Amino acid sequence: MTGLPLTGSPNPVQLVGGSSAGRAYREELARQGLSLGEANAQAPTAPQATAGPAGQSVEARAAERKKVSGRARVILPGSAAVTGKMIDISLTGACILMEDGLPSKRVCALEFDIFHGGKRYAFSAQAVSVYAVLASGKGFKVGFEFGPRGPSAQSAIAALVA
Repeated sequence: MTGLPLTGSPNPVQLVGGSSAGRAYREELARQGLSLGEANAQAPTAPQATAGPAGQSVEARAAERKKVSGRARVILPGSAAVTGKMIDISLTGACILMEDGLPSKRVCALEFDIFHGGKRYAFSAQAVSVYAVLASGKGFKVGFEFGPRGPSAQSAIAALVA
């Protein structure tokens, strides 16, 4: 079994074993001539919280999130719609708690039915799945980045995050 060097040193540590997906990943990196350390250094990272004034945590996201209550339907081309519970929304995307995870980079339509501040907001938007993480046995938190939105969706989102 072949391994992949962890560093570019003359006597690199070789990784062997692991899952079939891990082995396939290491083999692909070897074909590209990259070490695992180089691949990790080139990988994009998620925005991280940074220290702000007086040591307060400041989120490095592009837009502020607002917690909301409601439902969302995720409609994938060629698949049945899946319903989830809204967690939060921002000008650039939304997070939905779903029973099953969703692979990243899946284009879908989202239909929202959100109750916030005593008002009901119903709108739809195109989106792309960005991440899915296990939420302590409750399902998966799936993050979506909005694509093109109509005027009604833009005004509803703006009102929700205001």
